[in-house]
Amino acid sequence: MTTHNPKQFIEQLQTILSNPSKKIGFLFGAGISMKYKSKKDSRGVNIYEDLIPSISKMTEKAVDIFSDDPQKAAIEIIKKEIEENNEQFNIETLLSKISQKERAAGEDKLCKLSKKELLELRKDIEKEIIKLVSVHDNEKKKLDIQTTNQNTFCQWIKNASREFPVEIFTTNYDYLLELSLENYQIQYFDGFIGSYNAFFCPEWIEDDSSVEDWVKLWKLHGSLGWLKNDKNEIIRTSRSSDEAVIYPSFLKYDHSKKQPYLSYMDRLSHFLRQEDSVLFVCGYSFGDEHINETILTALTRSRSSSVIVLKFEKLDGEDSLCKEIAEQNSRISVYAKRTAVIGCKFGKWKLEKEPNRNESYNIVDHGFDEDATLEEEVKTSTWTGKGDFILGDFEKFTNFLSLFFTGSKYLKKENNEK
Repeated sequence: MTTHNPKQFIEQLQTILSNPSKKIGFLFGAGISMKYKSKKDSRGVNIYEDLIPSISKMTEKAVDIFSDDPQKAAIEIIKKEIEENNEQFNIETLLSKISQKERAAGEDKLCKLSKKELLELRKDIEKEIIKLVSVHDNEKKKLDIQTTNQNTFCQWIKNASREFPVEIFTTNYDYLLELSLENYQIQYFDGFIGSYNAFFCPEWIEDDSSVEDWVKLWKLHGSLGWLKNDKNEIIRTSRSSDEAVIYPSFLKYDHSKKQPYLSYMDRLSHFLRQEDSVLFVCGYSFGDEHINETILTALTRSRSSSVIVLKFEKLDGEDSLCKEIAEQNSRISVYAKRTAVIGCKFGKWKLEKEPNRNESYNIVDHGFDEDATLEEEVKTSTWTGKGDFILGDFEKFTNFLSLFFTGSKYLKKENNEK
């Protein structure tokens, strides 16, 4: 079976991330907001809590609020339709289906619900989602933004010396990135201009010369702070609301003037069409066909851009979509826990030679745990070169990024050795 040497690719990541002239972007999904380092125990060990549920957990919680018919029955009918169409049942596909039925419903009922009842069902699900992701407003459990992984990520942005500003694309609705950027007083542009009721400005997305040096933050599925005004235009406020525009349904793509989604997708395409650009994907499960299509199409229009997927889970299942995509496109690499797809080849991680135990510092240790074993494996004294690639864990990845701060002790050590 094909094997991939983690040392080679961790050092490649080091080169990319420490190169100030590289165009670097990030596509973040729900996976980056799941784990929260809340405090330390008496031994100084970090204690973690769930912060924002994963898509699957969020779906489960949103659906569980409906215990009675006809809403419960309607959801079951819609779930069956989604699964029969070979799609994954989650809040995104659920809301899309409800929205479709809501538009199609006339005098007759669909899924045992009237047009009005379908609207109410959708609104109730959206309200539950808003409640689940509004962790910054939770008075019972006050969020310390400085202990989040997003904050460590923004610390890297603040300290790293870069010729081109970082671009962030995210499907998350929460405020964790905004709060972290503002914690370090980092200037960023999200497509909106103003303070009280900021208005969307697509012209500045297309031509960003006015904010050329600012970090770009594009929220592909909406945000807690997005609302519709009396003119049915999307505005951004500093407050969340039950009417927040966050639902990830097909409606955002139903005509060419739908904003801000169209401009954001164009920006994602533009980023990847730039030569020598690198898009890191973290916590995103490739569940949005429109995003996937945008990435694949953009890669065909560039000779040297690439996508690196850092996956927390294993990649052994044949039905893994990102595995399938990477096996058909040599410029998409997937680095998962035990395996990887690189150059269209699926293989296991395995070090080619045993590391020098006398080295005081080894960059590989920050990306690969060679002592890790799966439950079915028996640990022996014989060196195997096997282990876990750990940068799919967003906390480990942000800690890895922190090695490349301007003035980092590690970078100074490397430079001295050269």
